[in-house]
Amino acid sequence: MAGLVVIVVGRVSGAPIAVVIFAELVIFTMAAATISRRYVAFRLLSLIPVMLSVTFLTFIMLNLLPGDPAANILGQAATPESIAEFREVNRLDDPVVTRYLRWLGGAAKGDLGKSPFLQEDIRDGLARTLPVSLQLMFYAQITALVVAIPLGIYTAYRAGRRVDNISSTVAFGILAVPNFVLAILFIFFFALGGFSAFGRDFGSQVLPATGHIDFNEDIVGHFRHWVLPVLALGLGQSVVYMRLLRTDMIATLQEDFIAMARAKGMSNRRILLMHALRPSSFTLLTVAGVNIGALVGGTLILETIFNIPGVGTYLATAIFQRDWLAVQGVVVVLAVGFVFANFAVDVIYAVLDPRIRNARAIS
Repeated sequence: MAGLVVIVVGRVSGAPIAVVIFAELVIFTMAAATISRRYVAFRLLSLIPVMLSVTFLTFIMLNLLPGDPAANILGQAATPESIAEFREVNRLDDPVVTRYLRWLGGAAKGDLGKSPFLQEDIRDGLARTLPVSLQLMFYAQITALVVAIPLGIYTAYRAGRRVDNISSTVAFGILAVPNFVLAILFIFFFALGGFSAFGRDFGSQVLPATGHIDFNEDIVGHFRHWVLPVLALGLGQSVVYMRLLRTDMIATLQEDFIAMARAKGMSNRRILLMHALRPSSFTLLTVAGVNIGALVGGTLILETIFNIPGVGTYLATAIFQRDWLAVQGVVVVLAVGFVFANFAVDVIYAVLDPRIRNARAIS
């Protein structure tokens, strides 16, 4: 909750994104301090081989692409002399491991290389586009949780009844539709005016389909532009979260401590919110962390559909221009971000459940 407040206040006050991220790290560190330092240190050390493997495999796969990287970057008009000069300047004739270690050393200092097409540092391109993508993922995740948690609690409380059956049917229908199809449908109905059938007009032009407005420029316009992409990305996530929470809540409501709470005369609302929700939220928390990968993938696709100037659009441009340096920088940053996000989920999980941090292997 404190982290959410910091993000909202930071955006409203116009604070730089770096300040907001630093404040989030401080709050996260304070939360981590409540658990064993040994546990946190072990989890951090376990990230090192994972990140090295991710960055190395990404580097190798991009270098295994067919064709000469220099010729692909310079284009068809390149001469053999310009290709040779490009390979010499960028030291492409060095062994792959040597080039990876050189790139890793630069990346550790924040130097991801320079895009030959955009003529800018890849770090600057990511600094310009990454906050936009993070906004989309944040809004989609918050929307999914805000929708899923009340519905999951209520359907568990009314399990097997009409509301539960209707919500299950709708949930399975939404899960069957990919997010990019939802995006196209939303644009068709809410941005392009819909269509005419059976003598009637369907749809309207109430929401913009493309573009992005900064929060500090126009608050209303900012959120109007985010409505369609956020719904397209978050709706499917909300259904998954709702079904998971419903299943765990039904199991929790059968426990003895819930029966004891009922015997004491506690109200159903207090039992559901104060006693049943927390032990039922562990699976939801785990899946929310794992689904960050799905959020990243959905964001990259939806940014292209809605013409949002985020990392997805930046990556698509780099791919079409065969700018392998930019592609490599984006993929590595996203992969490292995903690894750290799952680390954060592990720590939060340990904060909520002491059994996790005190667990021992069974010999």
